[in-house]
Amino acid sequence: MSCNPSEVAVEVSHITKTYEVYTKPSNRLRQTLFLGRKNFYKEFHALKDVSFTVRKGQCFGIMGMNGAGKSTLLQIFAGTLTPTSGTITTNGRVAALLELGSGFDGEFTGHENIFMNASLLGLSRDEIKRKYNDIVAFADIGDAIWQPVKTYSSGMLMRLAFSVIANIDADILIIDEALAVGDIVFVQKCMRFLHNFMKEHTVVLVTHDTSAIMNLCDEALWLDSGEIKGIGDPKQMVEAYLAHCYSKQQETDKICELQDEDIPPEIMESQPAAEEPEPQRKYRDVRQEIINSSNHIHTYDFFEFDPDAPSFGAGGALIEEVEFRDENGNPLVSTVGGEFVRLVIRCRARQDIFSPIVGFAFRNYLGENLFGDNTFLSYVNDPVFLPAGKVLEAAFAFEMPRLRCGDYTLHVAVAEGTQREHVQHQWFHDAMRITSNYAGEQGVMVGIPLSEISLKVEPTESSDTDNAEQA
Repeated sequence: MSCNPSEVAVEVSHITKTYEVYTKPSNRLRQTLFLGRKNFYKEFHALKDVSFTVRKGQCFGIMGMNGAGKSTLLQIFAGTLTPTSGTITTNGRVAALLELGSGFDGEFTGHENIFMNASLLGLSRDEIKRKYNDIVAFADIGDAIWQPVKTYSSGMLMRLAFSVIANIDADILIIDEALAVGDIVFVQKCMRFLHNFMKEHTVVLVTHDTSAIMNLCDEALWLDSGEIKGIGDPKQMVEAYLAHCYSKQQETDKICELQDEDIPPEIMESQPAAEEPEPQRKYRDVRQEIINSSNHIHTYDFFEFDPDAPSFGAGGALIEEVEFRDENGNPLVSTVGGEFVRLVIRCRARQDIFSPIVGFAFRNYLGENLFGDNTFLSYVNDPVFLPAGKVLEAAFAFEMPRLRCGDYTLHVAVAEGTQREHVQHQWFHDAMRITSNYAGEQGVMVGIPLSEISLKVEPTESSDTDNAEQA
């Protein structure tokens, strides 16, 4: 599909990147001495005739297995690598967050690296000075800004690197898997930035996370062995890519089985007999004792409520306490998927509050709301009055669903009015961190606690006849 030149952010035309691979160092010398009359190397094509267009204001996703050529393509995007053939045209200032630490000097402090890295991205010293406080505030690494970068953890390094590119007023932002090492609170902060950035600018995102491709991107490209396998709707590309990955895995498993079958019998006989694995126990999620005795225990760890977490609002009421409790009212530091829990949110009024609304939401690292609720509909016909100085306690009772293994955040808020028209008094983006330790299937985002699972093979007519004859 053709695109108006004024709408093009990046134009990639027939890009090929070929490397010379030598089996031993001496072949490099031979190649030089023969002046190209004979080749002592093998060619490796990292990219093969790749062409596509990224439109302005688009979030363009690139995915593929390891070795597909994704990072090579982005390095050409960023200008840090020259293609063997083909051209790439970018319209606007490009900021790239590629390999962690690229553009940083480990001996320099974070403060010094801000100036160095931002200057490499095209900012003048005066521009960097004007943006310096915003960069430091976004990174939020405290006094570590005055320490050498070589002492930073990978998460701190990502914070600083992302903070620089988030504040240079780029037109095109290129991100290569960097967010994978960040803690969930900062990653969600980055996602909020990206959502705002994408309203007027262009993002090129390389990731193995297919959920991010489907939820963030307008278009997706699938690379495989340096070639374009597909380009188009993110959902369709992800489905095709996953099917390809599964088929590759099945081929690998089949090869492993064949190799085992090829082992001579005399060798197999000399090996000790393997113990028969015990069959995995089946269990129902709502039965605590069975879950605890199984191999698939699914626990959640609750971190303490952080009253100093980022929040906003008019301040007419403040949230003082957030905690999970069991059915007897005891505080929980962990629980199991399928168990009854009660989420309690306590708010103190600083002024008279008419028709308060308290709500919560579970979010994943992409900032997506997985589930949540608020008190409005339960009290729409009988609104509560909260006098100044008094404490309001909101409680939500539910069975804990199963969330795939990873980190999550709990967002809570207190408002006044209706769901359509209200005053937001306090909203916590990251009131509590929650870790899911689920070791089971990863195919769903949210799993519901099931009361029963069964399999039943219906008898065939022939088997019924046989049974009758035997009787």
